[in-house]
Amino acid sequence: MRRIHTALRSALALLALAGMLPPAHATQALTVDAELSVAEVTAATLAHSPDNERFDAQRVHADALDKRAGIPLDGPPSLGFSHQTDALGGDTGMREWETSVELPLRRPGLQSAAERQAEDYLVAVEQQSAAWRLEIAGRVRGLLARLAEADEGVTLARQALDTAEQLQAQVQKRLDHGDVPRTHLILAQEETLQRQAELRQAELALVQVAEEYRQVTGLNARPADWAEPPASDATFEQHPTLLAARTDVQVAEADRAVVRERGRSQPTVGMNIRREENGRDSIDSVGISISLPLQFQRLRAPQEASANVSVADAHSQASLTERRLRLAVVQADESLSAAREELEQAQVHRELADESLSLARRAYSLGEIGLSDLLRVQERQLAAQRRAAMSHVRLQRSIAEYNQAKGVMP
Repeated sequence: MRRIHTALRSALALLALAGMLPPAHATQALTVDAELSVAEVTAATLAHSPDNERFDAQRVHADALDKRAGIPLDGPPSLGFSHQTDALGGDTGMREWETSVELPLRRPGLQSAAERQAEDYLVAVEQQSAAWRLEIAGRVRGLLARLAEADEGVTLARQALDTAEQLQAQVQKRLDHGDVPRTHLILAQEETLQRQAELRQAELALVQVAEEYRQVTGLNARPADWAEPPASDATFEQHPTLLAARTDVQVAEADRAVVRERGRSQPTVGMNIRREENGRDSIDSVGISISLPLQFQRLRAPQEASANVSVADAHSQASLTERRLRLAVVQADESLSAAREELEQAQVHRELADESLSLARRAYSLGEIGLSDLLRVQERQLAAQRRAAMSHVRLQRSIAEYNQAKGVMP
């Protein structure tokens, strides 16, 4: 006899009877839009994402660096004013006023390094934005696959419930004619209760995934067709995540170049206007000054060492990212091949299970087998049916994951 008296089966049946499981559509169901594409869902998700503020701020930073690189000054100018008198001393009438301006300038090497740094930052922001868009596309693909799996789960659960109800009605008729004992009806009723509970669980899972989809995308509609063909024209070298990692290396190298150039003395040019009085005569003069700070290797060594560490980290991360992405492509390709084989096997298994169930139903109607035997065959057929349906969804999901691994947007 089937394990129908286990605690799990009884608990699910009681929950279904008591109505303690949440209703199937506690929230508004998603609308299925035949004209909505996966690309449009991805675009909506990108617009809905709070990460937009972060990339907007990074673009502002990159633009500020670009504007700053075009200025030959290495810092803000300094304006000075001084006055000197001997009024507190001998008071001979000596007076002196001086106004000065100092301009910290950049050497040509630092100017070029700053310009390259600004250019690399601008490129890095765009590459990171492209990698982020691909990441969001992967999340959308995953959500659509989970929606399809949950939707298929509800469909299968409803079909299983219909089958159980039909069997219960058949057993009831046979019981009315005295062909079977009442225990057969109890088995059929418990089977129906079990399928009702499973349907409620499947509907709850669909509602939860739909709500997550709504929160992530900001949409109340889902595409009717989320399947996509395998990518064939994508080159690995153009993978957005790989390009972003390599651009980070360029940024780190540009930062190091700025640090090195700044370690070389940057001149400061000054100009002053002085007026001197001695009580009888006054003298006006103009002066120009140039100063070069003295640089010592030990003083600037920590900054250069820190810049070298950043470059080494960027190279390491780029290498690790490339290995990870190459491995992901290989694994996705293998998963896609396995999904195709699994679908073929599941379809054959489904056909055999359908034929076996048809024979079992005929044998039960003729009294050749008992209800427990029929339920076991029916259970295997439902499992084969579920495997075939989910294998189809998994194949489409594997294709989406393969495209994601190759860096292809929907």
